[in-house]
Amino acid sequence: MAALAFLAVLAGIEKKAHPAPMLPEDSAQAPAAGCGIIALAVPEAQRLFHLFATLTTDLPPRTAHAQLTLHLRWSHWRRRHQARARWHHCRTRLALIA
Repeated sequence: MAALAFLAVLAGIEKKAHPAPMLPEDSAQAPAAGCGIIALAVPEAQRLFHLFATLTTDLPPRTAHAQLTLHLRWSHWRRRHQARARWHHCRTRLALIA
């Protein structure tokens, strides 16, 4: 229970640090250069924490650092991609309403 509470607090702090991604105001709006980033969720924080704990104990430091960097970059890319996908999905829904 303590670990889940820790991850929930971590996700809450992350949500405050990264405001909600931008959304389109109408269906003709062009996508922005950066749509923002989806905040870190509890399952994603759990996955990253588990990776950090296992990689640092099982691998040599240099290899562990490279693997952690790879996973953190992938997580960041995926959350940016989710924000872009959300933006386009909302724009499509706005076009259906109009």
